[in-house]
Amino acid sequence: MENYKRLTAKDCVDAEAECLYQYVYGINDRYNPHCHEFYEIVITISGTVIQETNGKILNLPEGSLIFIRPDDVHGYIYDTPESNETTYINLTFTKETAEKLFDYFSDEQIVNNLLFSDMPPIVLLSNREKNQVLEQISQLNIVNWQDKKALKLKMRAILADIFVKFFFKLSENKDNKIPEWLSELIIEMKKTENFVAGTEKMIKLSGKTREHLARCIKSYLGITLSEFINELRINYISNLLIHTNINIIDMCYECGFQSLSNFYRIFKDKYGVSPTTFRQQYKQM
Repeated sequence: MENYKRLTAKDCVDAEAECLYQYVYGINDRYNPHCHEFYEIVITISGTVIQETNGKILNLPEGSLIFIRPDDVHGYIYDTPESNETTYINLTFTKETAEKLFDYFSDEQIVNNLLFSDMPPIVLLSNREKNQVLEQISQLNIVNWQDKKALKLKMRAILADIFVKFFFKLSENKDNKIPEWLSELIIEMKKTENFVAGTEKMIKLSGKTREHLARCIKSYLGITLSEFINELRINYISNLLIHTNINIIDMCYECGFQSLSNFYRIFKDKYGVSPTTFRQQYKQM
């Protein structure tokens, strides 16, 4: 541990509020592998954040929620175009705040599972869950920054909600680790020809029944089969919109959508604008 820089709460956390939050855009965060004496929660807003954590490479796609403990040695890697185009939120909080939260929940076994596992706990949020968390965090922006007590209370309420909804549930199902077959299936489904083919292809590759696969995807990823497929398709199409001049209607059908109106609805739900507007906004960036 002595080989890595250990960041202190004094330098990185607001002492009175016992917390700090920041939005980080791509390569603006250039920390080498380090650890610290406080806690962090990182939420990937867009792109795929790549972390080296405790000697392993972690790919944290959009919607990833990771709880970093003080002794987790971690740093960020920016060696691909995709990793340079990420956005995430970093919620930093002191040991004192963490201890009060854990004391309040008073379940020693769950807390120990979260604190002493080899790797930091990670949850993949659905698009709806991610937006709900981001909405909560956005409320910090309207708190008077000089009112440290109000900021501390608001942050603790947000942290408590995140732990109850996501991390404590994960810890209760600690043995509910994603099975190897499902991890391999997820990797396979990221191939263009597979997510274009859709849920039937996914069922065939899994070797499971539709019902069994749907239950597993919901249990481990928190989303439905169609949401999983559509997320892959929409991510792919968004990159085509930025980097090519392919006709939008052609994209829709070539990526597996059967309905143009359904494609437009799903795209707008994710990005808040139509594909045409999205292309106009980001094509020249």
